[in-house]
Amino acid sequence: MCKESDEHTQSQDSAHAQAAFWLSYARELWGAIRYPEALAAVERALALAPADPAAWYLRGACLCLLARHEEALASFEEALRRDRCYVPAWDGKAWALGVLGHRAEALAAVAEALRLDPDYLPARLRKARLEATAGGETD
Repeated sequence: MCKESDEHTQSQDSAHAQAAFWLSYARELWGAIRYPEALAAVERALALAPADPAAWYLRGACLCLLARHEEALASFEEALRRDRCYVPAWDGKAWALGVLGHRAEALAAVAEALRLDPDYLPARLRKARLEATAGGETD
């Protein structure tokens, strides 16, 4: 193996370590209800490791809480493009779709989350909320 390849691998390892740091920091900021700062941190993580579905999910969650629902939906869909079985992203997609008034699509997304993990509590709660609001909304 040539030296350049070793340096490239070390550089990739460093980028992944830095991305993990920024994602962890974003989660801490999220927990402290500092959503704009959490969004900035998760975007730094994504710049270093754009294939991480958990980072795309957290970006979407931050955007939802900042009332940027279309952008949030795009982030949840990107997480699913990276991993079709990532349950939190299906629930996040249902969250954004529900807020945007697309109840039937939101129910389909939450149903997929529950198909993948029937015990995923956030999706179970979201499904109950979506079903409880069935009377006054059209899709």
